Amino acid sequence: MTIITIIGAAGKMGKWFFQYFNSIKNKDYQAENVHSLSIDKILLYDMKQINFVHPSNNNVHVVITNNISESIKISDIIVFCTPVDEIIKTINHNIAVFKAGSLIIEISSVKSTIHKILSDISSNLNIVTLCIHPMFGPGASIFSKNKVIFIPVNDNNRKTEEDLLNKLFPYFDKILIENPNKHDLAISVIISLIYFINIVFSKFLVELSKTEEFQVEEDLMQFFKKISGSTFKIQSLLSESILTDDISLFLTLFVDNNTSVITINRYRQLFEDLLAKIEKKDHDFIKKYILTTKNSIEKDVDINMSYKILYKFLNSN
Repeated sequence: MTIITIIGAAGKMGKWFFQYFNSIKNKDYQAENVHSLSIDKILLYDMKQINFVHPSNNNVHVVITNNISESIKISDIIVFCTPVDEIIKTINHNIAVFKAGSLIIEISSVKSTIHKILSDISSNLNIVTLCIHPMFGPGASIFSKNKVIFIPVNDNNRKTEEDLLNKLFPYFDKILIENPNKHDLAISVIISLIYFINIVFSKFLVELSKTEEFQVEEDLMQFFKKISGSTFKIQSLLSESILTDDISLFLTLFVDNNTSVITINRYRQLFEDLLAKIEKKDHDFIKKYILTTKNSIEKDVDINMSYKILYKFLNSN
């Protein structure tokens, strides 16, 4: 029987992984491969209050623990749902008490630093490590075919890592990225840059509401949404949704991922180049800028289909 400890259980992803493994324990998750995992107990640990399980609950199979070392000592699987620096501190402090043959799973958004530590553990101790990045938020259904990036840690243990990944998450769509640096560079584009653009967009709207031109509107966002079409609706929906994420994720994406500054600076340069030509009213440059971009994108993407999908999404809501 398997004992699982979830560290960072008070956070949104910690809660998601609790619900996922708890559904397996309760046989709610109907997947043939999952049934081979028999979970006896789930231990939940966090410095913050875990509000989805009552502290005085009498369920011996779900326990809020205050002793992280004792929990790690008896656990077969330890899931880290905390920022990288907290993972490193916890591992270093408890390295001697991890159970032989246990599995460490970490789900952080930045892999370069933690991957090296997991590699050392996997090479020197009788412990398997799984380095994964869930490409979904805590609002995703536990029964959905969610996507996860898998970064192998130990070449000599590669098959064991893959077998455990498939056993624990049989329905997940697994994307292999061999190198942690390649992962971090890709994340700086598909997440860090998007978060950066949208947090600036939200901040811009906040500042705009303070200006003389728009102070007459009691609720500027509602005013814009009332008069807007699909473009602003999609953009505002995305920017508002991003703001629901924990501050620690923003810090991880912007500060801990060393490639994010490089990526955002590249974006800034293109932004400034176009803005300079707009200020000069350089019609030829602007036209060429848009057309060359469109032609390049069309080599890989059917933009007309993208337009149809956009409206299909809007019309379904």
